[in-house]
Amino acid sequence: MQKQIIEMFEKSTETTLESVRKIGELNQRTFDKLFQQQTELASFFMDASARSMELMTKAKGYQDLMAGQTALMRECGERSIAAVRSSLTFATESSTEYGDLAKEGVKTVQEQMSKASNLQAAA
Repeated sequence: MQKQIIEMFEKSTETTLESVRKIGELNQRTFDKLFQQQTELASFFMDASARSMELMTKAKGYQDLMAGQTALMRECGERSIAAVRSSLTFATESSTEYGDLAKEGVKTVQEQMSKASNLQAAA
């Protein structure tokens, strides 16, 4: 009986460590993806700022400047909307993975509780 309790405790510890590892990996992937998106977006806006400054110095008049600025603002808006859509898609995927990990954890806990009840009933 005591050996079975020790084995169950060891299994529980292994399961917990495996769950922590999976969550850590998912956290890291999530961070990496979001950081990559933010870096790309920041780079784009820095480039857009540089192009805006260049447009101010090279525009051949007010109409040319306004047309260039309008096109640049449209591009910034489209890029921002694409980034939001991409982030929402990724957040949904990550949420699903976190949910799956939680369901897996609940199932494991239920199994271990059932085994513990059986051991207690047998004693």
